[in-house]
Amino acid sequence: MGEPRYLQADCTFRPGTHTVRVTLARTALRVEVEAHDTADLWKGVFDAAFIENLTRKTGNFKQFGIFCSMLESALMQSSESVSLELLTYADLETLRSQKVGAIARPPRSTSSPLSTKRYLILVYSVEFDRIHYPLPLPYAGRLDLATLVQELREELVQLRAQHLEETQHLQDALRRALEEKRVAEARHQREHQQLATQLAEARTSEQRLQLRVKNLTTELASCRRGRRTSASTAPCSQERRSASLESHRSSLCRPSLRSPSPAGSRLPRFDPTAFVRARQRRQKEAELRK
Repeated sequence: MGEPRYLQADCTFRPGTHTVRVTLARTALRVEVEAHDTADLWKGVFDAAFIENLTRKTGNFKQFGIFCSMLESALMQSSESVSLELLTYADLETLRSQKVGAIARPPRSTSSPLSTKRYLILVYSVEFDRIHYPLPLPYAGRLDLATLVQELREELVQLRAQHLEETQHLQDALRRALEEKRVAEARHQREHQQLATQLAEARTSEQRLQLRVKNLTTELASCRRGRRTSASTAPCSQERRSASLESHRSSLCRPSLRSPSPAGSRLPRFDPTAFVRARQRRQKEAELRK
């Protein structure tokens, strides 16, 4: 068990509603019970040796730390196996007599110190039995109003200090969150600007590429038209040159016909058959060259 822990809860016992305050330390246990209707107060401080000896007498031994955990569970009502009861000395004697089967003793005088005590009973319920751990609380009188006011003021000061500390923590956390948000927004804005710049550059590059493709397409179409024009005119020129050469050859090989007239000679006649054959031969030569 580390630092002392303070617990408080309102419990309804047979005499009425009471406030139970428990302080759990490493080697000591402090218990206070205050009656709501009368402001009577009972207090008790128990060390580890007392608690362990008490549990040993009941026949169900518990270490001090285990007992404190059971008492906390009973006070916070977090377990069904443990609970709390508040008894007078007469109630405790009656309970003991019922347990051993003896006759109950007559109650003591109200002036006896035992009659003013209260016993906070930690009840541990097991499968077939109920173990009672009684904590004797001597009567501490009634709570002084001035003392109560002072305690309330001290508690109020502590609550205010705690509230201010929590408020400061929240403000610091809010300030850090706002700063992180501002940094994140600035980063996102820079990234957005970078993306916008890259997008604009990509669009400009795309336009240049489209213009380049258009120019290349135009140049390719022009080249294709030029090739077709060259291919269509070249055979005609070649044909004309071949026809002229063939005519010249024919004129050289054909014997000249002299005119019977002594005045001069005539030009040779045109031979259609030879012209057609020469033309067919030139076409074959052009096809072979292609």
